[in-house]
Amino acid sequence: MASFVERLDGAAEATHSLVCVGLDPDPSLMPVSDVAEFNRGIVGETAEWACAFKPNLSFYEALGLEGWTALERTIASIRELAPTAVVIGDAKRGDIGPSGEAYARAMFGVWEFDAVTLNAWGGRDTMEPFLRDPERGGFIWCRGSNPGSGDLQDVETVTDEGAEPLYRRLARESLQWNGKGNVGLVVGATVPQQLAEVRRLCPEAPLLIPGVGAQGGELEESVRKGVDRHGRRAIFNSSRGIIYASVGRDYGEAAGRTARQLRDAINAVLEEEGKGWR
Repeated sequence: MASFVERLDGAAEATHSLVCVGLDPDPSLMPVSDVAEFNRGIVGETAEWACAFKPNLSFYEALGLEGWTALERTIASIRELAPTAVVIGDAKRGDIGPSGEAYARAMFGVWEFDAVTLNAWGGRDTMEPFLRDPERGGFIWCRGSNPGSGDLQDVETVTDEGAEPLYRRLARESLQWNGKGNVGLVVGATVPQQLAEVRRLCPEAPLLIPGVGAQGGELEESVRKGVDRHGRRAIFNSSRGIIYASVGRDYGEAAGRTARQLRDAINAVLEEEGKGWR
């Protein structure tokens, strides 16, 4: 079987895209009442333009048992309509001992996500259950796209080489956790300088980059600073900006147009950098 990074690279190559569509269903904004139906419409119209889909589990959990059923149907729709796409469970998991083991079984054994987002606050041992299988990936939350992320992630820590912000220390530590070659990092498009620092420290790591679109991250700068030396290994996530491009009955078509525009905008930067698709 292919490793996680091989599958990720293959998904990007198949679509000539670094776009990730975040599936964050909000019933107050959806023009149809059924979450799984809404998501299927989004997936069907964006599959050609996206290499990854990222359901955020909080939106499904908030809907109770019906939400979990909708998540199951959504994952099935992605597998059917976008068979090359990587499916990322945005759960920010991380816990000690048996709890961490159970979370990993849930994410990979029950939901069968290709990758999951992780919160490394508890340290290396809380990450290990999620990183054992080289066919599954873990994106560690390193530097957030939200305004308050710097409250802790930018705190200066003491190292043998001097003072260093916590997010940068975590990026360096992640290299030591990457024995199976399946560790990625989450860094926001809204913090381009920190994004550049993480890419410098982790030149080959897959980066999941939220914050383009509704959060206002600068796309061109994020592409230049986020991709690896080949112009790959960066996934640019847009959730609200794509799935709510229209709140009318044409929501699927509008999502497809917006996803294509985002893909083309990213690819234009790659072409300028001499890193386009061959």
